[in-house]
Amino acid sequence: MLEENRSNAYPAGKKLTICRRNKSIEKDTSSPDDYFNWGLIHLDNKNYDGALECFQKLTEFEPGNPRNFINLGYIYEKMDMLDSAKKSYEKALTINNDFIEALIKIGHIFELQGDYHNAVGQYTKAIEIDPRDTEPRFCLASLYDRHDMYDEAAEEYENIIEMNPKHTKALHKLGRIHFQNGDYALALKNFQTILKLEPENTDAWNDLGSVYEITNNFLQAISSYRKALKINPFHEETNYNYANAYFSLFLRNPNIVNIGDIIERLQLVLSQNPNNEKVRELLAKIKAS
Repeated sequence: MLEENRSNAYPAGKKLTICRRNKSIEKDTSSPDDYFNWGLIHLDNKNYDGALECFQKLTEFEPGNPRNFINLGYIYEKMDMLDSAKKSYEKALTINNDFIEALIKIGHIFELQGDYHNAVGQYTKAIEIDPRDTEPRFCLASLYDRHDMYDEAAEEYENIIEMNPKHTKALHKLGRIHFQNGDYALALKNFQTILKLEPENTDAWNDLGSVYEITNNFLQAISSYRKALKINPFHEETNYNYANAYFSLFLRNPNIVNIGDIIERLQLVLSQNPNNEKVRELLAKIKAS
């Protein structure tokens, strides 16, 4: 993300501001803040070439400011110029070799390039610089998680939660690992903790419902799904899960469930995403029943 103190000066009148910045730059009297604000406008308009020119100029104004190279790398990333982005982040690191954000950014580039070994190395270096910083730990845990290294991921998520018991993202990821491992009581505890901290967390309500459903507590599952859908009526996974739980109830007691309501809900999901194969499979089961 771009430097916050300058982004607070983001102007409201874009067209007028662009005109003024252009004249200022032509006269070569602009300040670093001029280039920063003008670059933000280009970025907001997805004019990455214009943004790049402004942020390159910033590095000329302040070559000893590592933040300028972080911002420049961000623009390169938006342009899919990953090698150039990595070089910018590395430049920030040569200015400040303890710059944790630069290490995390470089690790992210390695991930995008499929070099997971070096990505782990960057996140690990960042953790060694400040073992209490949860951000590099979360990046490392997420990398392990995405590559099915669940034991390693769980260990890092647990470390994060020990340092910050209110880290809802780590709680959620760890809850999902517990769910995958069949540790439903632990998963339930994680999702309930999240909902105490964030009562409007749709994903947590949905996953709580999944725990209840897999343990055959269908009424509690349906109640959880309803709470998720009250927050976000178009949440695709919850709509599917809600219909699936109701279908399970229908198979046990057809008299208490209106099968037409289930079909209507599934058709709603397909209207949003016609390629949802899980929904099509469930509709086929319903028709076969």
